Amino acid sequence: MRYSWLVAKRWYYAHRNTAEPLRSLFATDPPPPTTAIEKTEFVALDIETTGLDAATADMLSVGWVVVRGSRIDLRTAESYIVQPSGDVGHSASVHGLTDTMVGQGHNWGVILDKIVDVLEGRVLLVHHAGLDKTLLDRMCKRRYGARLLVPVVDTLAIEMRRQRSRHHVENDRSLRLPALRAEYGLPRYSSHDCLADALGVAELLIAIARNSKTRSLGELLA
Repeated sequence: MRYSWLVAKRWYYAHRNTAEPLRSLFATDPPPPTTAIEKTEFVALDIETTGLDAATADMLSVGWVVVRGSRIDLRTAESYIVQPSGDVGHSASVHGLTDTMVGQGHNWGVILDKIVDVLEGRVLLVHHAGLDKTLLDRMCKRRYGARLLVPVVDTLAIEMRRQRSRHHVENDRSLRLPALRAEYGLPRYSSHDCLADALGVAELLIAIARNSKTRSLGELLA
């Protein structure tokens, strides 16, 4: 997504009847691609869902943490269980979230407001934007009337580009978060816990930036 297009679209929606807090987010410019990595703030985020189709899946839980340059601010870590519109179905076997657990969760709109608030002036950091960012876009359109127009860094996309440049993408498994963390010598965390995965993505980005000697945000953007 080009920076000039992103800024223009945010200005457009900031001056329309876009609901808060997305309107306030749009009223501020996102970090430009020339921003140095050490001066960029990211929100590493992970979502557990009822399925892998972002067009129909519901959010079940979400966790995030702010990354400032090469440091993870654990004081900003948050995670929530979210009430879906239906039942969890077969996805419970993956993440362990049962209908009883999510039935006591938070309203999705309240949690989405929190996500938008924490993203103001920051960059969204995810592993597999095709699911998490697409789902957030759908939720934002439903609640606020516009997509989540923020810069996105996708560690899966970064690693796919790197592997393709070396002509050795083995399979989808080699691009999964645990496999990539192992490749960079990072410790193993339990999978499918949203906050653990958000922390895992944050650490992976720091490792990628250090190993590739990446200097600017633009070198990371999806």
